[in-house]
Amino acid sequence: MDTETKTDRRILRTKEAINKAFLELFSEKELEQITINDISERANVNRGTIYLHYTDKYDLLNKCIDDHLSKMFISCSVIDINHEKVNLTGTLKAVFTYFEQHFLFFSSMLSNKRTSLFRERMLQFIVANKKEKIDEQGINQDIDKELIIQFMSSAFVGIVEWWILKNMPHSPQSMAEQVWRLFERNDI
Repeated sequence: MDTETKTDRRILRTKEAINKAFLELFSEKELEQITINDISERANVNRGTIYLHYTDKYDLLNKCIDDHLSKMFISCSVIDINHEKVNLTGTLKAVFTYFEQHFLFFSSMLSNKRTSLFRERMLQFIVANKKEKIDEQGINQDIDKELIIQFMSSAFVGIVEWWILKNMPHSPQSMAEQVWRLFERNDI
């Protein structure tokens, strides 16, 4: 049992080193220019170790995106219990704090020429999350739900992209409060 825990920790450390190396390289150059050798040298692991965990650099990119979007969702879903203003502001603050803590990842994804892949995945992720919430709220009954969901999700992704690409000119708390007010004014 003790060996399993040590093995899991080593695997986690190895994956973290690979992910960190990949993100550093991704912030420096285009995905097509990054090789598995580059990643293995930067992470100080063998090429075979990378292939043990990932099929190729595209698989690594997809798993990085999935991992961050899932962690972002988990970090804010704990707070978002019953859609009150305090909870929604808290949820938004948790999301912006997560973006701030993982600035390297998000700035790399949004400033790289292949941003459309990440932007689209993030949008899909938020749309899926909003579909569940929109039914619970019972507001804007006279507007097509899909239209509301697309509007909210696109607006949120656009604001996040702006905030990250401008090097986070406002604190997560300030962003949460301002985004909440924008949504509140539009009865969203």
